[in-house]
Formats: sequence, structure tokens, C-alpha cells
Amino acid sequence: MSGLTTSLLAELLQLSNEARRKHPEIKEAAERSKFVLKTLKERSGLDISQELGKNPDFIRPFLLACETKHVKLITLSIGSLQKLISHHAIPESSVKGILKTLNDIMSHGVDIQLKILQTLPPLLSNYAILSGDLLAEALMICFRLQDSKIVVVNKTAIAMLQQLVINIFEKVEKEDEIKERDGSIQPTSTVVKINGKGDIALGPCARDAYYLFQDLCLLINLEQPTFLSLNSLSRAFGLELIESVLTNHLKLFKTHPEFSSILHERICPLIIKVLSEKHDFPLTMRLMRIVFILIRQFNEILITECEIFLSKILIKILEPENPLWQRVIAMEIFRSICADGVLSRSIYRWYDRQEYSTNVFRDMIIAFGKLAAEKPQVVGVSSVVGQIHHHHHQTFENSDNTGGTNIGFDTPGLSIAASTMKLQCIDHLDKAEPPSIPETYLYFLTLTCLNSIVDGLHNFAMAIFTPIIQKQQQEKLGSEPETNITNSADHNPHVDSSPFLAPLVQPTLFGNASLKKLEKHSHHEEILLVKDMANIAWPGLLAAQSFFLTANLDEELFQGLMRSYQNFTVVSGVLQLITPRDAFLTSLCKGAVPPSVIAASLAENKAAQVISSTGVGETPGVSLSDRNLSCLKSLLNIAQYLGGVLGDSWYLVLETLQLADFILFQKFGRGSSWNSRRLGANQGASASVVSLQANPAPIKNKRINSSVNTTTLGTSAQASASNSSLTSQQSAIDNDLNILLIQIKKMFENCKYLDDAALQSFTKSLCRLSAHTNGMPLEGTLLVGFSDSEKIESKGFKTTSLTALRGNKSDEKSFAIEKLRLVALLNMPRLVNYESSVIWDLIVSHLIATANYVSIPQLIRVQACESLDEIITTIMKYAGSVQIQSNEKLQSQLLLALNQLVNNPERFASSTGKGQYVEVRKMGLETLNKLLQTSGHSFTFGWSMIFDMIKSVVLLLPPGELDDDSSGYLAENISAENLSVVDLPTFGVSNSKSTGLVRVAFPCLQLICTDFLALLSPECLRKCIDTLGSFGLQMDDLNISLTAIGLLWNVSDFIQTKRAELEKNIERTTKLKEDIQENATNEAEVEEMIESDLTLRTTNALWMLLLLELSKICSDPRPEVRNGANQTLFRTIDMNGAVLGIHTWHACIWNVLFPLLDSVKNASLRAYKAMQQHGIDAEKLNLQQESRGFMVHHSRNTADKQWDETKVLVLNGVSGIFKNFLAMLITLENFGQAWGLFLSHLQDTCLNASQEVANASIKALHTVIQFSRKEDYTEEMQKQFLPLWKATWLVWEKIGLGILTKSSKIYFIDPTPLPLHEEISNETLSIFTQDTLTGYIIAFLDLYEVIRSDLGIEEIKRLLRVVHGTLLYEKSPSYRPDQDNLTPLQEAVRDMMAKIDMNVVGAPAAVLGELADYLTLAFRRHQYFQMTDVSQTQNEKRLGNHRNHIEQSNAPPPKNEIISSKKFTSLTFIAFSKSMMRIVVDFFKKFAKDQGIYSEGVFAKIIAAYGVPMKLKYNCPQLGKYSEDIELWKIATNAFIEVIKLGLLSLEKFGEVIPEKCFVDVWKQLVDVLHGALLSNSTPPFSLKIEQHDTDEAFDMKFLFTLESEVLIHMGHPRVPLELIRKLIDTIQQGSQLYTMDVNRRKTYLNGNLDKPLPTIKDSASTQTPRILTKVEGSAAKIVPVARERFAYVCLQCLFDFCSDTDTDHPKERQRIAEVAAPVLLERCASVMRNYTADQPLMGKFPLPRVRNDEILLILQQLVKLRFRLNIFHPNEDEIQTNPLREQVLSGPIAHLFYLYPVLCEAISSADEMISVLLRDCLKKAVLSIPLKCRVVATAVHAPKTRSTSSDTA
Repeated sequence: MSGLTTSLLAELLQLSNEARRKHPEIKEAAERSKFVLKTLKERSGLDISQELGKNPDFIRPFLLACETKHVKLITLSIGSLQKLISHHAIPESSVKGILKTLNDIMSHGVDIQLKILQTLPPLLSNYAILSGDLLAEALMICFRLQDSKIVVVNKTAIAMLQQLVINIFEKVEKEDEIKERDGSIQPTSTVVKINGKGDIALGPCARDAYYLFQDLCLLINLEQPTFLSLNSLSRAFGLELIESVLTNHLKLFKTHPEFSSILHERICPLIIKVLSEKHDFPLTMRLMRIVFILIRQFNEILITECEIFLSKILIKILEPENPLWQRVIAMEIFRSICADGVLSRSIYRWYDRQEYSTNVFRDMIIAFGKLAAEKPQVVGVSSVVGQIHHHHHQTFENSDNTGGTNIGFDTPGLSIAASTMKLQCIDHLDKAEPPSIPETYLYFLTLTCLNSIVDGLHNFAMAIFTPIIQKQQQEKLGSEPETNITNSADHNPHVDSSPFLAPLVQPTLFGNASLKKLEKHSHHEEILLVKDMANIAWPGLLAAQSFFLTANLDEELFQGLMRSYQNFTVVSGVLQLITPRDAFLTSLCKGAVPPSVIAASLAENKAAQVISSTGVGETPGVSLSDRNLSCLKSLLNIAQYLGGVLGDSWYLVLETLQLADFILFQKFGRGSSWNSRRLGANQGASASVVSLQANPAPIKNKRINSSVNTTTLGTSAQASASNSSLTSQQSAIDNDLNILLIQIKKMFENCKYLDDAALQSFTKSLCRLSAHTNGMPLEGTLLVGFSDSEKIESKGFKTTSLTALRGNKSDEKSFAIEKLRLVALLNMPRLVNYESSVIWDLIVSHLIATANYVSIPQLIRVQACESLDEIITTIMKYAGSVQIQSNEKLQSQLLLALNQLVNNPERFASSTGKGQYVEVRKMGLETLNKLLQTSGHSFTFGWSMIFDMIKSVVLLLPPGELDDDSSGYLAENISAENLSVVDLPTFGVSNSKSTGLVRVAFPCLQLICTDFLALLSPECLRKCIDTLGSFGLQMDDLNISLTAIGLLWNVSDFIQTKRAELEKNIERTTKLKEDIQENATNEAEVEEMIESDLTLRTTNALWMLLLLELSKICSDPRPEVRNGANQTLFRTIDMNGAVLGIHTWHACIWNVLFPLLDSVKNASLRAYKAMQQHGIDAEKLNLQQESRGFMVHHSRNTADKQWDETKVLVLNGVSGIFKNFLAMLITLENFGQAWGLFLSHLQDTCLNASQEVANASIKALHTVIQFSRKEDYTEEMQKQFLPLWKATWLVWEKIGLGILTKSSKIYFIDPTPLPLHEEISNETLSIFTQDTLTGYIIAFLDLYEVIRSDLGIEEIKRLLRVVHGTLLYEKSPSYRPDQDNLTPLQEAVRDMMAKIDMNVVGAPAAVLGELADYLTLAFRRHQYFQMTDVSQTQNEKRLGNHRNHIEQSNAPPPKNEIISSKKFTSLTFIAFSKSMMRIVVDFFKKFAKDQGIYSEGVFAKIIAAYGVPMKLKYNCPQLGKYSEDIELWKIATNAFIEVIKLGLLSLEKFGEVIPEKCFVDVWKQLVDVLHGALLSNSTPPFSLKIEQHDTDEAFDMKFLFTLESEVLIHMGHPRVPLELIRKLIDTIQQGSQLYTMDVNRRKTYLNGNLDKPLPTIKDSASTQTPRILTKVEGSAAKIVPVARERFAYVCLQCLFDFCSDTDTDHPKERQRIAEVAAPVLLERCASVMRNYTADQPLMGKFPLPRVRNDEILLILQQLVKLRFRLNIFHPNEDEIQTNPLREQVLSGPIAHLFYLYPVLCEAISSADEMISVLLRDCLKKAVLSIPLKCRVVATAVHAPKTRSTSSDTA
């Protein structure tokens, strides 16, 4: 502090001296301060700064000096104050005064202004009080000085402002540190509201920084600040301040919500607003710099804003209409973004990966792609694309330079020198105008961005995969993996230092093993994100980079582009992105060998052919450019690195290598291998094999401007250079080609390091390449190892001009076949290994196919054979050297090659090369025959393959496996001469073009079966049996088939002989018994049980296989063969069944019997279809059979008839076996399943076969069921059989449901759909005869006795439904008459119904319901045919127009216009329905007390059923002429009465137990039936006699009497609705009508006291005015009497009986009926008397008809006699009060007379004496019933009106 003290004393002394004259107060203050300072100096141990800081008067002289305008004094004072502030020696209370002083002296010169600026930073740093307004005042000093026009002041103020702003934000960081450390800083009262954060209290420093930053934003946005007192601020300067703050204080803006909110609410809207306007370069450039900072540093908190910056601003700026400098700035930002891999991934994560966000990353790629292709001519695309490199147009100038392309400033293209800027455009902060920008700089940035994106993805991927690969490499090689790669780069200076650009010396590092470790990687999610990025980016990247690939780039840029290509392809490969990887590979392939070069090479070939033919001219040598070779090398690098995962994409690489081979070495023998070709025309061995074995250091690639002096790899024939120049040029070419050849050789050598799957893909690609080059389809054996998708793809594969490139020269060898040979030799250990047999199969099968292909040139065919020979030879040597079963391998592989030669893969190809294929195979078979004759006894291995070769000549196509090619061949080669049923492709068919092969191969088989059976192992015996079966099925030679069958039995004899020998030599021990019991259970197990040694088990298995082969012949298309085989098979099983074991029986059932059923069915179906397809009729078949020596009966003259015979034979045989051996078969473990399958076969053949087969199926079912009737089995066995019978019941039901679906539905009663658990086909093919249906029902009668205890109500209902459908089946070809007697089917159904167990709950109701349906069958069918007969005439007229056309065209009439002609020969059900009428009564009497009959609606159904014939009456169908029974409707009526009497009593007894609906439904049906029966509209036939008519009327009268006395009383039950009672009463009232009169009468109201309201009827709902108050107009019209007058009188009497009180039983019910019947009766009476009164005067002296007189007399007599039931009428309350007499008379027994009183009075004047007397009796009875006292009252009331009416009445 001594220095401070000394300095201050000196300055105070100087200040005192300067101010002593003019400013004494300053001098005095200075002296006091000196004194204070000296006093403090003398006191040791004190901190002078602290002591001075406590004394505010010490700085008084300095402040006073600043108040003067003396510059020197001010300068001295400012300096002193600056020192004191720096040492914190000024009290905080003086800071405000100092600021005021500094503000006042700002105008005193530059030096003072600079000192002021120097004073502010320490003041802000040392004094915490400088905050808030004081801080704003201090900043305002700088802002004011910043506006100075003096440059030094302006610059210094700007720098100080930046420093002060930074200092303010640094204080915030310190404040945060203190707060985190001890929390001593308390927040201020300033609170900021943050969205989503609430209110946040700010600390002192944070508050200042917040308000300062906010004011900067406001000032830039041209708004008024709130903290600073500024009116304006330069936008550029403000943006610089904001940029500096954001750059230096990232953490504050990320951790402080208040600062983050400013970014959200101020900065981002400000930027978006300003950038939306057009501004100059400085402002836009600074805004873009801030945008980049926000995107790079704050993307996590400004997700939405950054999305706007990227998608709406930066990407939009790239559009062509914007200025170049803006687009460049945007691209410079994008370059920085793309160079930051983490930022790029964040952009993709925040935007593209979100569902509802903008695809920013994708849009970036798209924008770059558009920008790249904007001006192709600028980047030199037009100067590069399409150039062809010819040897004689090129020189080797500049061969000693580095190879870079010299792109000048005037040359179109991109180069580092001409297309870049020394300083980025965005960094020109001092520029007011945009700098000069090269035109190609924008495209350079685009290329850089694309490369950077790829590098970012690549770096991330490699950071993940490199450790994995290194670990795998260490595990494989036992050393560190980087050693060889590093050494390779050191020894090869031409190769880039990147391990992915360098040719890989190590084996392929990346493979499927690396991929498997990704899922468990800690960065798995990030890997998936990068994978998505690559998948999104690749289309745009490929488009842009492939465009730049055609541009004119300098060496460095081109190498960078190649590196980018390579890196992205590697990334796609390691991330398993197949499509992008293949797309980039394809692009590189096109870059390596462009299509234009291929076209030129083709032209060269044509020219060479012309020159060779004419001998004149010269062809230019077309070759690849240096860039093409670079692409090829990159392609090789990728292939080496990704070889383990390339899969099918190997084809692209190999195809390109083949094309390059053709172009580069076309002068030097294209057919030779790479490592044996000459590389120069005049060079001996410069590129010999020896040179390729070494590792020469290649020279650097040369990049010469393609537009000036493009370098090629060939020499010019017309070159004029010297010999030394040619030698150096040739040497350079040799070196480049050596490098290329080394890479290619290394790539193929590395195939031995591939895993099995990768090597398989590599091999498949070579095979495809060879096939496409040679024009071979990938069919047959070529498809070994190929997936289905590859097979489909290969059929439509678009090849390049590989076939044309071969040049049609016979001396050219195949590149792909040579490489296949190399691959096979390099991978010999794996080819020998069984697990890698697919690779071996690929190579060998392809070579065999190539050798056999028809259009293969002879040289390539020989090459394929030689390669195969070399491979086989080498494998044999290798197997011998490593001692891997050499004998077996030698024999097996010898025979394998021979086998593949014999088994021709092109057997169904076009017939062009048939002869060649047959000849090749024939040679192979002849060779085989010779081998057997000479060395057959020495073969120990390979017999199985020998049988395969023999069998291959017989093409067996099981059902459903006849492919398109086979069927096409057969269709082409079929003819009328050789066409027959046996020749059709049903089961076995031979290649008719190779008939000789059968005759050549069969002697081999005969030789084996006669001489070498003892040498065959059990497995080979199995093969022998299989081969014999195949020859038995062949179609070429019938004698061979028969001989094969004979040989089968030879083998069978051999097996049985061996078995007998074994049984003699082995005792019957427990082991033997176990051996015998373990027989085969299915075909797979049969083959597994065949052991290496011949044991009893093996003999059983072989005998079983022999039966299987015999069963296949049982389905032979030739009837004589299959029928004989079937008979033999069943006879054999039947004879040996008793000694067969359980497992053998299992195999017989599952492997022989059931497959036989299926094969016969399928074969017959195919034969039938083939017959239809080829139009073979019975006549042609007869001719064919006779030509073969067979006579055909007319019942077997078609294929389907012949197959029906076979089906019947098989069904009978199988059912017989099941019946005969059921007791043994039941012990099988899964016999229940077998039983069910057999039953399903019976069901299928029954429902979907001919009549003959269907009948046989039913018989077979009955045959099996008859076993259940045997009684000699124990109860335990019966329990075992019970599940079988249950299953039989289910199948029986399914058959019935099938019959039901086939039956006609025209009068089907039950509309319920089929049960859901049944799956019955809608297309039942069988037509069932009545005998078949009868047998079907009878079969169940036997079955029911066994399972009746297990059938519940649901099963009974299903049974009834099936029986119903069977009964109604009407498609049978013929029927028995059923009018008089039941048919057998109907009798069986009747017996079935009688046997149903009625003890099952619900059974009576179900059975009675079904019987009720049967009851109506005759009547419903009769009604249907009556309706059909009515429309028949119309249909015939409509059909008449079609008949001529139909007869001419033999076409059926329209479906909806076909009239069935079977209705005259079908069933009538008359006798059946008549029988059911009585059966229903008997059943009902037995079970009338069963509640279910009523609750389930069966009772109502019975009533309705009887009602059908009762309503039809005379329309019922007639009984047969031999029947003496009464009419059907009378039978129904009698039965109805019996049922209804008993049923109604039982119904009422159940009471409320019966639901209301069911109760009401009974009465509804009853009322409906009675209405139809009593008022039947059926007309008696004209032939009906009068006596019969009277008898029928008497029957109806008796029926009505019975109803009235015993039935209708129940109608009064309270649960019977009134409307039903009223309806029945109305029915009887209608029946009481004696005549009809066609007249409309006019009604008028009567006058007088009779118009008063009449009393109401209890419970009457009628509101209509009673007709009694009206009178009618008279009429003299004629009447028509009814035919049944007596019946009408009975109905009328019934109405009177309803209202009479004579009967006293059931008073409530009768009262209820009377209340409903009374209005009807009275209206009936009133109507008769009213009409009579009106009509009589009009008749004059003519009397009324008798019927009318009799009617009114009867009514009057009944009115006089009638005692009306009491309390039927109820007058209104008002009338009761006014006239009590009304209630008394209307509720009494003569209420009907008072009710009819007005009508009686009107009729009193009748001229008929008898009528008048009866009328007086009625009136007298009415009057006398009134008490005497009441008569006077009544007379007084009615006297006036009475007198006016009639004097007699008075």
C-alpha cells in the first residue's frame, strides 16, 4: 500500500498547487485529505484502502476538481479516482456521486472520455452496490460515449460495453456459486413470471443481467427499454452484444429459467421478425450467427424455435430466388451443423422422429440435392458425362505429376483452389457489403455438407462397431487386429490412412456375428436413431452424390466423394439397411463400369467382327478411365469390409467385376482367369502369376482432366511416341492393374473367412451371374438354396448386356464358373462338412445344370464339366488326406455326380433340347448298368443313390403337385392316339419323350432285385421297394408295371424268408416280444425303425413299407391295375390281421387304409376333370379299352363309373376290416381318432359321390354299426365301444344335415338355421335314393339302442331335425306311391319316433312338435303344387319363347323359369299325414300333463297343425282310391276335439306357471282355427252328392255342439283376452247369417224419446254410437240363402245360449262370455227386425222370402224364451239418478227386451199375424216385469212419444 499512499500524496499535492489560486476550496479539501492520508500512513498495521473506504470526505477534493471545467484538474482527479476505485478505497456511499461526476465531465475531451471508460470496469467489478439504477447509469455512460463520432472513443466504448456486459453476466455466475455454496445471497423483491415455472425471484446480479439483456432485445426490436434510458441502439452492435453473451454464458441461459424465457419470448421472435424483412448484409449476417448459436447450443430448450429456424428460414433461404450471399451464409451454417454429428442426430431426434413435427433432416437433404443439381454446367457435369475412353485418343502426358485434376478458374468444375473462400462469408463482421463469392463456392459447400453428414453417421457407427470387430479379430487371430492394417497402410503409401479406404489385408471383419451384438449394446437406441437417419437420408444423398460423381472435381474433392460413398455404404451395411446399401452399390457399379462404356464395347465387338471378316480397318480400344478404376477400387473395399453381410448384393459386385474384366482385358483372352492373363500386347510376363503372388507397391492414381487429356489403361495402336515413353506408360498401366488384381484376388481369397451364410450368398450370386450371363433360367436344380422370393425375382430379373458382351464366340470361357471353381477349392473343408452342404449343392448343381443347358456354348459346357471334375477330384484327395471316411466319400460323391447328371433338372422345359437331355441321361444310366454288371458286388455305399438314379426316369406327381410346366408339357404332347384314362395326369405319369429311359433303367432294377438283394442294407431295401412302386405306377409300359408288382412280391418273399430265419435263430424272450410290439405307427416311424442290421423289427417295418407301396398302386389310373391291387391288399390284410401286433395295426390303419381312401378319392376326381377337359366320352373309352384287349360293359364305360367301382371296393374292404377286427383295434391308443376319420370318410363319400358310392357308404356305415348288436362282449368292452358309437352318432347326424342342405326348402316348416357346430358343405354332390335314405334311418335304429341313455334333449332335437330333412328329401330319382300306404322311409321314420326315449326332459314337447310338423306335410305340399298349377300356364307361355332357341343351342332354360317335372312323381305324404293325425292324439294323451308341451308352444303348434286340414276342408288332398277312411279334415277335426278338450284342462291346471304369451298364443291359434273351420271358404266339389253334403253339415253341427258344451266354456277364463272372445263370438255370428243381400241401406235417426242414450255394457270399449238408434231405408233387393241353413240356425242358437242363464256351472266364465256376446246378439236381433220393418211395406202383397220370415220368427221366439243373465247392462250414473227404473229393468232377466224396445215398437205394425203376436208377447213380457207403481211413472214419461209412434203401443 506504500505505493498507493505515495501516489495519492503526490497527486493531492499537485492538485492543491494547481487549484490554490482559482479554487481555494479544492486546495483546502486537498490539504485535509493529505492530512488524513499521512495520519493513516503513520499508523502501522492498518489497511489504508479499508480505512480510506470508510472516509467519504477523502475523495472530496477530486470531486470538487471534476466540477470545475479545468481540464488539467479533471484529468488529475479522474486518475486519482481510478486508482482509489481499483484498490476499493472509496466508500460505497460515494459511488453514486462518482457516477454523477463521470457523467458530468464526459464532454471535456477525448482523454477525459477515455479515462472515464477506463474507470468504469473496476468500478463495476469492485462495488456490489453498483446494481439496479446505478448500473444502468454506469452503462449509459458507455452507451453515450459509444455514440461518439471520434473513432477511438467509439471503439473503446464498444469494447468497454462488451466487457461490462460480460462482467455483469460473470457476476451472475459468481452469485450462483455463492448461493450453491452457502446460500448467503438472498433474492431481491424482483419477481419474474415464467410460463410453466411460475414466479421466480431474482438475485441482485441476475436481476441486472436479466433487465440488461431484455433491454438489448427491446432496443434491437425498436422498442423502448425498461432498464436503460436509451432511445435507440445500433442493431448491429446490439446483435454483437447478444452474440457475445450467448457465446460466453451458455450455462446461464440453460440453467436460469428467466434467461431461457428471454430466448423464447424475445430473441427468437426478434430473429424471426427481422429475418422476415429484407436487410443489408451486416444485419442479416449477425442475425444468422445468432441463429447458428441458438441451433447449436440451445436446441434442447428451443426445440420449436430451432425447427422454425431450420425449416422456415435456413432451408427457405437456399431457394434460387434469394441473393447468393444469403444462400452462402445459410450453407455455411449448414456446414457447421452437418459437421457436428451430435447436433445432426439431435435435429433428427427432435423433429424427424416426432410424429407431428417437420422433417427437418429430410428437408435438409432434399434442399442440398436440389442445390447440387441447380447449375450442372457450373460444376462441369456436361464436360464429364458420357465420355468414352479410347486407347488411340489418349496420351500419357503429366504421368509424373500427382494425378490431381487441374481445374482452373475458367474451367467448369469444383476445386479446392477455385471454389473456396479464405474467410467464411458469415465471419466478415467488418464488412458493410457482402464479399466477393466464387460461383462454385455454394456447390462446394453443398458437397461438403453431404460429405459431413455421411462422416457423422460413419464416425458414430465405427465408434460402435470398431471395438466389436477388434474383439472378434483378437479372438480369431490371437493378436491385436490393428497391426496388419497399420502395416498395410505403411507399406502402401497410395492407400488412404483410413482403414475403410484401404484394401483390407485381414479377413473380412464385419459379419453376422457383429450384428448379433447390437441388440445388447448400451447405445442401442442411438444406433436405431442413426439407422433411421441413414434410411431417411439415403435417397437424397444418393441423388446428390451421384450427381457430383459426374461433375468435374479435382483430386481431393473426388477422393472425398469416394470416401463419402464408401462410408455411407459401409454405414448402411453395418446398420442392416439393405435398400440404401444396394442403391449406393449400384451407383458405384455404374460409376465403375458406365453404361456408355458398355455400349461402346459392344460397338467395338461388332466392328471387330466386321474387321475379322473383311480384314480391313482398325478398332479403337475402349477402356475405363482413372475415375472408373477409383470407383472399382472403392467397390472392392466395400465388398471386402461388408462381405459378411452383403447377401444377395454380391451379385452387383460380381457383375461389375465381370464387366470390368471384359472391358479391361478384352484383348487378352477374356476366358482366362484373372491371375493368368497377359496385361500387354508386347509384354511377356509383366503381370504373370508370379507378380500377382507378391505385394508390389502400386503407384498413385493419376487424375488428368478428362476434357483435355484423359488417361486410359490401353495403348494406342497409332501412337507415335518413342519406345522409352511406351515402356514407361506400359509400366504404369501394369502397376495400376497389379493393384487392382491384388484387390480382386484378395477379395476372392477372403471368401474362406466368411461364415456359412455369407459364403452361401456369395456362391449364390456367382451362380446367378453365370446363369444370367449364359441366358439360363434359375429353375430346377439351379434353385437349390434359393428362397421363394429369390426364385420369383430371378424369373423377372433384368440383366445387363452380359450375353451380348460374350460376343457369341465359341472360344470364350465363363468368368463366373472360373470363380465358382476357385471358391470351391478355397473352401474345401467346409464343402466336405455336412453342415455346409448347401454351398456344395449350389456349386455342383449349377455346374451340372450348365453342362446340361441347351444353349450353352460347347467351350463353357466343357469348362463346367472340367470344373466339376477338378472339384470332385480335389475333394476326394482332401477326404483321403484327412481320413474322413474316404471310401464312403469316394463312392458317394462319384455316384452323386452321376446322379445329378442323370436327374435332369430341365425335364419339363421346352421341347427344343429334349433329345439332348434324354441322351445325357441315357448315357448316365448305361454307365450305371455297366457299373452294376461289372462292380455291383463291390459297392458298399451309395445303393440309395443308385436307386434314386433309377427312379428318376419315372416322373411321379402325387395329387396336387403337378406344376405348371408339367401340365403345359402334357397338354402339348397329348394326342388322340395316346389319350386314355390311364394316360391322364392323375397320379403317376412318365415323360413320353423319354420312354426309352424306362426300358434302359428297369434292367438295372431287375438286376438288383435278382442278384444283389443280399447286399442291400435295410435302408436300401426300403429304397428298392420305393423304386419298384414307382415303376409299378409308370405309364409307358404296362408289362413293366406288372413286372414291378411281381418284383414287389419277390422282395416280400425275401423279407418273409429273412424273418423266418430270424425267428428260428432267436428264442422268444422278453426282448423279442418287446421288439415285436414296437411296430411302426406312421410312415416316418417306419423309416426310423429300419436299423442298420436286419432284425425282426426291421423286417416288420419293411413289410409295412411294401404294403404302403402296394397301396399307392391301388390308386393307379388303370382300372385293371388298381382293382387287382386293391383286392390283393385287402385279402393280404384280412389273412394276416389276426397275427398283427397293435403297432402294426396302427400303421396299417394310418399309413395304408386312410391314405388309400384319400388317394382313390383324389385320383378319381382328377380323372373325371381330365376326361371333361379332353372331351373323352364313353365311345372313345370303349375303343381305347378294346384296342388294349379289354371289353367294357356299358355300366363301366366312363372314368367316373370305373372309379365308382373302385370306391365301392375300397369302402367295402375298409368297413369289413373295421368290423372284423374291431375288438382288436379298440385297444389301439388313438383308435378313437382313426374311428372318427373313417366315419368322416364315410360322411364325405356319402354326401359328395355318386348314387352307387353313396349307397355303399351307407351300407358300410350300417355294417360297422351292426357290430354294436353283438351280445357276446363283456360290459367293460361295451363301455370301450360307447365313445365309438357316440362318434358314429355325430357323423350320422352330419350326413343327415348334408342331406338336409341338399333337400328342397320350398315347404320346409322349420326356418331355424343349421347348428353352428356343424360344418356341412353347401354343395352336396350326392343324389340319394329312397332306399339309401331308408337304410340311413334304419342304421340309426340299431345305433340308438346303444346310445339312447346318452342322448339328451339337445341331441334329440338335432335327431328330429335330421329325420325331418331326410323325410323331406325330394331329389331321389324315383319314389313309391304313398297315398294309401306308407313308404319304407316313412315307416322307418314312424318307428324312429316311437323309439325315442320320452323320459328325457323336454322330449315329449320336442317329439310332439315334430309330429305336428309331419301332420301338415301333405297339406302344405298340396297347397304348394296348387299354387304351382295356377302359374303353370303362365310359365309355359313364357317358356314357349325360349324352347326353339333352347332346342337349337342345347342350353338349359333360365334358372328362375324351370318348372319341375318331378312334382308328379314325388311324394304326397297323404298316408303319412293321416297316420300322424292319430299318432299325435295318442302321444298327446300320454304326455298331456307335461308342462313343456305348453310352455314351449307345442300345444299351440298342434292346434295350428290340425287347423291346416280343418281350414282346407274340401281343398284337402284326396285319399287313395283303395282307402275307405273318412276325409282328412274330418279325421283332423275329431283329433282336434280330443286334443283341445284334454289340453285346455291341463293348461288351466298349470295356472300361472305357463307364461302369459304361451297361454295367449294357444287361444289365438284356437280362435284362428275355429274361424277357419267354421267359416271355411272351401267350395264343395260339383261331384259331391246331396247326402254327403248333409252328412258334412251334420258333422259340422256336431262339432259346434261339442265346442259349445265342452270347449268354449274355457273361453271365459280371466287370462283369455276380451278381443279373442269377441273374435270368436264374431265368428259364430258370421256363421249364423242365413242369407246375403247386396244393398247399401241409408240410416236415419228415429224421432221421439227413443233417441236417448242407451245403457252401456260392462267392460265394453266401444265408443261407436249404437246402431239401435237408427232406422234404415227399405229395400226390395233379392237375397241369396246360404247353403248350410241348419248350421246357421245352430250358430244363432249358440249366441242365445251364450247370453242365457240356464246353465249355472262356471258362473264367472259364463258371465264374462255373456258380457261379450250380448252386444253381438242384440245387434243381430235388432238388425233383422229393423230390416224387416223397413222392407215389408215395399213388398206390397208379395210376402217376404221364407228364410227371412223363419229368421224373425226364430229370433222373436228366442227373445220371449230368453232369460238374460243379470247385470250385463249398466246404465250411466246420470240416468240412474234421473230414472232409477232404468237400472232395475236393464239389470234384470229381460233386459234384452228393454234394450230392443224401440225396434219392437217399430215392428208392431207387421202384417204377419204370427210375428205380431210374438211382438206383443215380447212387449207384454217387458211391461209385466215392471212393478205397478213404476208403470205409471214410465207411462207418464213416455206417453207423448209413444202416442206419436203407434196407437197400438199405447
